[in-house]
Amino acid sequence: MRLPLWAMRLMHRSRLSRSRLKGGWIHSRLGDRILDKKLWSPTRESLARAWLVGFPITVMPFLPAQSLFAVIAALCVRGNLLLCIALQFLSTPLTAPVHLPACYFVGELVRGTNPAAVWRHISTAPRDLFTREGVISLYLGAFVIGIIGGCLGYAIIIKTWRDRIRPPRPIYIPPGGVSAENRPDL
Repeated sequence: MRLPLWAMRLMHRSRLSRSRLKGGWIHSRLGDRILDKKLWSPTRESLARAWLVGFPITVMPFLPAQSLFAVIAALCVRGNLLLCIALQFLSTPLTAPVHLPACYFVGELVRGTNPAAVWRHISTAPRDLFTREGVISLYLGAFVIGIIGGCLGYAIIIKTWRDRIRPPRPIYIPPGGVSAENRPDL
């Protein structure tokens, strides 16, 4: 599958084309792995691997340099870099009112607390999420949600995403047939 034209132009303006990366600082540090097509074009396997490693990093609250960790993880498993970086924008201050209580709730459930009591506690005292016990539950819940969400996303992408098979380009045969002079190079 090819990226849309607007995405290709944006990447080219940002100097993210493979030809511009070749021989540059990043290429000298990371080698030919950074130029692999699977890192840049959305295929079923590369998107699934990107989701598998990118989603758990996204779910971890208050993790500095999430995009850097996501890129490193994507390079290790040859996942799609663009999806890994895009996933990091799911954990923003706009999503924190949903993200943090969900992580805390799951963490408290894993620790064996009654769900009704946890729900009541979140709704009445949301600032308790940042106490010592609250942070432990927050990160435990983020770990569980990240692993489960990553594995579910991987399975869903593998089962539902179908790579578009590009038809072979038609070979032009001039009217009069093919001779030694007008033979197309194959």
